[in-house]
Amino acid sequence: MIKAKILVVILFIIKGIPITNAQEIIEPDSEKPHPKIFATLYHQHHDFFGEAFSFQGIEGGVIVKQNLYLGVYGAFFISNLQAELQNDVKYIWIGQGGVSGAFSLMTHKRFHPGIQMNLGLFSLRHDDKNFSIFKANSDSFKLKGFVFAPQLFGEFEFTEWFLIRTGLSYNFYGFGKSDSISKSDINNMSFTFGLVFRFR
Repeated sequence: MIKAKILVVILFIIKGIPITNAQEIIEPDSEKPHPKIFATLYHQHHDFFGEAFSFQGIEGGVIVKQNLYLGVYGAFFISNLQAELQNDVKYIWIGQGGVSGAFSLMTHKRFHPGIQMNLGLFSLRHDDKNFSIFKANSDSFKLKGFVFAPQLFGEFEFTEWFLIRTGLSYNFYGFGKSDSISKSDINNMSFTFGLVFRFR
């Protein structure tokens, strides 16, 4: 299922990259007013421990020179993922947050591509029993580390202040030695769908 979504996104992004010259890419549309602040609500579909699951996230920050987005982000599971670890069923929660930067190309066009980089910290915990996402059981396993996620996306501008963004990213998780978690359990490609709001 996720492979089909990835193919659709790739075609969607490629469709928005017309053949153009370097001047068109670099020069902004100076006549059109542009907002200075943005907020994004997004859904990130990812495979963890061989199971399809999703982050719900938010980004916010400032827009520099029309097409450079600089901000912070946060994303987390809104419920626990039930997965098998070492032949034992566990309930797993992951949250992450950090800084983000994105650059949109050809913003004078209604549909345009872009790239994004997220760098942050993550926290993972699991337990034998389902637990509240705001309070872990006293015997929960906890793991912390860093995450780096480059992304290729396409944006469709409905209005000056509202856009829809969809993209593909790869999430690299780094952490110390763990007997129950390996990097291959959580490093994976993600499909992202977001709503972008821009303000003056």
